[in-house]
Amino acid sequence: MTSDIFQLSGLLAPETTFGTRGLPRGVTVKTQDFWERYDRSTLIYDCVWLPQEKVLRLYLPKPIGFATQLKASRFALDGETVSIAHWRRFRQYDEIDFTAPQKPSQLEVVTTTASSSISVNDNRSDIFAGRNVLYTMLRNDDLRWVHDWGLAHQRNHGTDAILIADNGSTAYSTAELLQTIQSIPGIKVAHVLDMPFPYGPSPQSCRGVGLTQFLQTACLNLCRDRFFSTARGVLVCDVDELVFSRDGESIYDATANSLTKYKTFHGHWRFANAAADVSRHKDHVFADKGTGLCASKYCIVPDSVFGRMSWSVHSLENVNRRIFRPGKRFGFYHCQSISTSWKSPRHATPANHTKIDPATSTFLDKTFPTPV
Repeated sequence: MTSDIFQLSGLLAPETTFGTRGLPRGVTVKTQDFWERYDRSTLIYDCVWLPQEKVLRLYLPKPIGFATQLKASRFALDGETVSIAHWRRFRQYDEIDFTAPQKPSQLEVVTTTASSSISVNDNRSDIFAGRNVLYTMLRNDDLRWVHDWGLAHQRNHGTDAILIADNGSTAYSTAELLQTIQSIPGIKVAHVLDMPFPYGPSPQSCRGVGLTQFLQTACLNLCRDRFFSTARGVLVCDVDELVFSRDGESIYDATANSLTKYKTFHGHWRFANAAADVSRHKDHVFADKGTGLCASKYCIVPDSVFGRMSWSVHSLENVNRRIFRPGKRFGFYHCQSISTSWKSPRHATPANHTKIDPATSTFLDKTFPTPV
């Protein structure tokens, strides 16, 4: 097994030059809690050399109020001044490229009042090459949930590699998180990316919250470039989500064999017994007809036309969901009680009329036949 804890090469904006990040258009702040969670100071998340493109790429949260100063800054690779070759702007993050035929060691950012240097990270797509990868970002999810989640996707779909971006968990260390995914039978590659930057505000704190949550989407795309570019497939789903197949085919196989190399599918809420002290995935056998479908998730081949587009949490940023409607061969069970309730309260059951769903029960019995 290969395993490691990876770090980012990030940079905070020097306040003397940049001040603090402004608000995106259309965002209305409702509560003071917004300012405690909004990222007002991160300039760069990561700095990665991409050998195939021969560029050094920066991944940034939206530089609202920072762009003018950033353009006026001087950049140097190992002491040699360079100019921005390409600046791509996406909905929730930006990318800046510098031409770099060889891997530099350091990037220097010089403003009118400060000079900062950050190390350049290697591209590590070699460790995920040809793998069926399971990916998520988390914070403080119970390690038993993490184990069950990985085990379910290994047993049902042939996941053999996991990368988790840990967003500053305080309930355990990144080393303990790594040990958990290392312990899952059938996993050959297990890695953790330490992602300590602010996630962003809660939906209750503002209107237009999606425009203020830069981290998750930026992290997806930097992981695509830094780690996943030669993976066989990447399944993007959270720890409370278990992907199922209605005909038994692996989601990775179906995606790799498809014309688009991109499969989307809906989620279905499932609930656990309200009397349980700590619920596990296997307890989520109850359904409620009053709950609708969850937003889609997807599996994708990174080295494909769609795979090279900007990834978002539920779909691709520039692909119309109405054109690529989620298919019915695959879906995921969204387990209500597998949650720290950081976003909103998550109760075990929505109503007294919740009943056991036979298909879900059969799936969970097959997935977890013995205590785990």
